[in-house]
Amino acid sequence: ADPRVAAPAGRRLLAALLDLALIGAIDAAVIYFTLRVAGLEAAAFFAIPIVPLGAFLLLINGGYAVMFTAATGQTIGKMAAGIRVVGTSPADVIHDRVTFGRAVLRTAGYFASLLPVGLGFLPALIGRDHRALHDRLAETRVVCA
Repeated sequence: ADPRVAAPAGRRLLAALLDLALIGAIDAAVIYFTLRVAGLEAAAFFAIPIVPLGAFLLLINGGYAVMFTAATGQTIGKMAAGIRVVGTSPADVIHDRVTFGRAVLRTAGYFASLLPVGLGFLPALIGRDHRALHDRLAETRVVCA
């Protein structure tokens, strides 16, 4: 069994809120500068082609989660909350890092956790092993740093 202590629900929520605030600020800045470059006012937001903008924001947001998780096991929110993502396979436990592929799978798995009205996050808050659906898909868990 893995001896590392699972991150408490409160720390996970704090990390998520901090990351969402940071990502939201970055997204708002991208939208603001996109409107400025296009010479549009904020009221003309829907004049911007939504698919390319949405794809760009998805790339930035997903890249944030993937790169920080693969590099350090911690997004900025997780750093502030004192938690980190680690692997659960025997090789990952020994090396105590998440591979780039697992980081991509875990980030893509957020959508699986979100889809059923966010119920995929529930096991992380109340489950015995505190692993959300995306943690199970990517063979990861969140522990105290």
